[in-house]
Amino acid sequence: MSKAFEQPLFHGTIEPIQRIDVSRGRPRRDFGRGFYMAMSVEQAIGMMHKKYREAVRRSRDVAQCRFSEHLYRIRLRPAAEHELNVKVFDAADMEWLEFILMCRETEEPHPHDFDIVIGPTADDDTLISLQNYWKGVYGPVGSKVARDALLSALEPENLGIQCCLCSLRSESAVMAFVHVDWRMFA
Repeated sequence: MSKAFEQPLFHGTIEPIQRIDVSRGRPRRDFGRGFYMAMSVEQAIGMMHKKYREAVRRSRDVAQCRFSEHLYRIRLRPAAEHELNVKVFDAADMEWLEFILMCRETEEPHPHDFDIVIGPTADDDTLISLQNYWKGVYGPVGSKVARDALLSALEPENLGIQCCLCSLRSESAVMAFVHVDWRMFA
């Protein structure tokens, strides 16, 4: 059984949410449009802080910024792993990289048939590395040499694990969704 179905997952955001809604996700993400959760509370808090800093920077007036930081603890029903179409990437390998490239290269909201995808998170430098790949910096786009260089640039050994609910069906996997005070983890 995947650890995502055994332990709590965490989602950090800058707006309160009442329920998980996969349709609100943006396309061109690691695993496509969906609701992303981290296996690590530290990773979720880090993403939450990053989103907050970006929102404050965009608002240009901290006093006018309407955003606040929110952390949610989510539990998935263990049986959902067998009821839904789940893809697990155990490592940041070539299969994982090709899947991420496919998801990030298309505007299509659902570029695959999986309800839930679990695997390494592409880190903060991912976009720069992907842009270099698409510009041909690592070699001809699509070539093995370019993909090998891109995979190496992503430093896969340093990546956290994420779980993405990708389909409306996947929302049924949620057993518990609770707002928690992120400061208790600091």
